[in-house]
Amino acid sequence: MTDWCPDLSRSAAPRYLALADSIEEDIASGVLKTGDRLPAQRRLAVQLGLDFTTVARGYNEARRRGVISSLVGSGTFVSGDKNTLPIGVLPQNPTRLAAPDFSMNLPPEPGTPELQAKMQKSLCVLSADLPALMRYQTVESSEQDVKAASLWLHQAGVSPDPDRLLIAPGAQAALAAILTTLTSPGDHIACESITYPGIRSLAVQMGLHLTGLDMDDDGIVPDALGKTCKTGELKALYLNPTIQNPTTYTMPEERRRAIANIAARYGVPILEDDPYSPLLPSAPSPLAALSPRNTWYIGSLSKTLGAGLRLAYLQAPDKKSGWQVSRALRTGQVMPAPLTVALATRWIIDGTATEICAAVASESAERQKLAAHHFQALPHGADPNGFHIWLTLKNGWTRSSFTSQLRGLEIGVTESDAFTVAGPSAEAVRLCLGGPVGRTNLNTALETIASLLDSSPEQASAYF
Repeated sequence: MTDWCPDLSRSAAPRYLALADSIEEDIASGVLKTGDRLPAQRRLAVQLGLDFTTVARGYNEARRRGVISSLVGSGTFVSGDKNTLPIGVLPQNPTRLAAPDFSMNLPPEPGTPELQAKMQKSLCVLSADLPALMRYQTVESSEQDVKAASLWLHQAGVSPDPDRLLIAPGAQAALAAILTTLTSPGDHIACESITYPGIRSLAVQMGLHLTGLDMDDDGIVPDALGKTCKTGELKALYLNPTIQNPTTYTMPEERRRAIANIAARYGVPILEDDPYSPLLPSAPSPLAALSPRNTWYIGSLSKTLGAGLRLAYLQAPDKKSGWQVSRALRTGQVMPAPLTVALATRWIIDGTATEICAAVASESAERQKLAAHHFQALPHGADPNGFHIWLTLKNGWTRSSFTSQLRGLEIGVTESDAFTVAGPSAEAVRLCLGGPVGRTNLNTALETIASLLDSSPEQASAYF
């Protein structure tokens, strides 16, 4: 049914609520029946003389009430009390009906029943030794855990050395431990001018001065690094060079060599935070491979296997510094959770981790295709294999007004302020396309964002 058009003139409620109320009322009166297809949002907006975001918000409200359901490529249908769809149209997974929260830095979740069953089976196997995994563990990692860590680092292009390899409860814990050994309050460290918020938080907590270096499309500018190194104040350089969070750039190998050479010349150790390279079919050589004796390499699992898997494999530049960081990790974290370590080890050695990572990469690519379709006329940065988008605002939108409008539509994004170290914050936001949301709601949210940016803040405010 595509000719339904509600009469909203009888309601004094905001237009989006009036639309949702009208859908419910027409279902109750029999005007709309279970399985009926509702008009496309753009078409209905034109018919009602409303902006697209008002209609989108009305459909979202009706969807929240459980009276309609949407499917990519099929349309929006009346669910009714029976929560059914037309014959031949599969319902969405009920756990994936929430509005997308693009502010959460989560990878897409593997959705195939076969892979989920394999993941669950690993937990069942580990449960046979559960009492041992609930105890404190020895300082030294087991041979199997070291083997798994070595395999993970090797696939990222790092030559693993068991004498320099550590296991930390996540990248943030690893970064904190490294900075504890390299710096003292008041010291200076450098990073990209737009960078990962975690390093900003650590710098504040540890009393460090963070210097944001100029960037171009390939990452930090070598001359900017050289100029800063000449001051003699830098104690470390933090980089997230592959599918960088948030700008999505990947530093090419030639630039990596230039940066590694400058840092080594001035004796400035590099902290290479590399959670995303497993998503790339062919990633550039890590800085740890180009300058192994001057680079701390951190390969975490949370952005490729699951955000709740708080585990990172860390390779130190040398054995002595690795021992110092190991001591800092024990002091601050005691140990990584044994059950988490055991699960990661099993997944890596039996190949489950490779399957999960491939599933995350595949789903990320599909989601990026949806985003590329909706954002083709909008200035944005994206990697086809990643799950971030760096979206530049236009038509008079500021990051605060844009995020406020999206909040009203129950869509979360992250403003550029969270990532900016040097200079004024750009009128831009980061979107993360991962998490438990399904493609249907993802597609609807992306269409809403694109349509919002096609209008001005003044036009969009009409739905309040």
